[in-house]
Amino acid sequence: MVTISQQTKDLIDTLTSFSNNTLTCANDLAIVMEMSLQRKAEPELADLSFLAKFLHRTYGIMTRIGKDGEGYGRLAEEFGENLQKVVDLLHKLLSSAPPDIRHRFESEYLAMTPQSLSRVLALMYDLSWYKNWLIDTGNRGGPPVS
Repeated sequence: MVTISQQTKDLIDTLTSFSNNTLTCANDLAIVMEMSLQRKAEPELADLSFLAKFLHRTYGIMTRIGKDGEGYGRLAEEFGENLQKVVDLLHKLLSSAPPDIRHRFESEYLAMTPQSLSRVLALMYDLSWYKNWLIDTGNRGGPPVS
C-alpha cells in the first residue's frame, strides 16, 4: 500500500475538477504521482504526461482512420515506440513502490495484453489531463508545492 500525501490528493482533486470528472483511474494515477513525488522524479512524471497526451491523441487518430487509412502504419510505429517509453517510465517510477503495488501495475497495466493495453490507455487518458493542466497553469512539471 502507498500512502498518498495531501499534496497528491489535492492535485488529483484539481485534475478531477479540471477534467470535468472524467478521470477513469484516479486512484492509480494518484499512486503514480505519489511515487514520482517520493522519488523526486517530477521531470519523469512530466515526460510521462507528455507521452500520455501523445498516445491518447494518436490512438484516437488511429481508431478514426482505421488500419487502411493513410499514415496508419507510421502512426502505429510511433505509437508502439512511445508506448514502450511509457512502460519504461512506469517501471522506473514504480520501482520503489511496495511489491504488491508493483505486481498489480505489472499485471494490470504493463503485461502487454489487450486488457492491459486498454488499462494503460485509460491511465494515459488521465495523465493527458495532467499535461493539459500543466500547460494551462504554466507549470513546468511536477505537482504544486504546498
